[in-house]
Amino acid sequence: MRRSHGFTLLEILVALSLFAVVGGTLLQLFHDGLKTARIANENTYAVLLARSKLTELQAYESPAPGIDEGSFGDGYRWRTVLSETADSAAANTTPLAKLDLTLQVVWGEEGDERSITVDSILLSRRITR
Repeated sequence: MRRSHGFTLLEILVALSLFAVVGGTLLQLFHDGLKTARIANENTYAVLLARSKLTELQAYESPAPGIDEGSFGDGYRWRTVLSETADSAAANTTPLAKLDLTLQVVWGEEGDERSITVDSILLSRRITR
């Protein structure tokens, strides 16, 4: 009897099992890469929004200390906290006030929110009353 030179059923099952394991691993890596790219894109967009808001705040002639918040749209929200620095309050004789600024951009769904925070200093004309 002549032997056939094909693959046995066992060899095919082993090859398919290896293909399934390697293919599944590659699909998981691809999925993780897409998720990382999406998160990086969201972070970059949030930084651009924060930069835009910071530029807007710098354009105000006399920003007043306090808390303000709003929405950029697209699920991104902002919150600013302006407070006069201790050394600026002590030097009440200068026409400029130095304000501490904390700007926070928040996005995502409840329970899965992400945010970035920017701390800066603004110079403002003192509001005389």
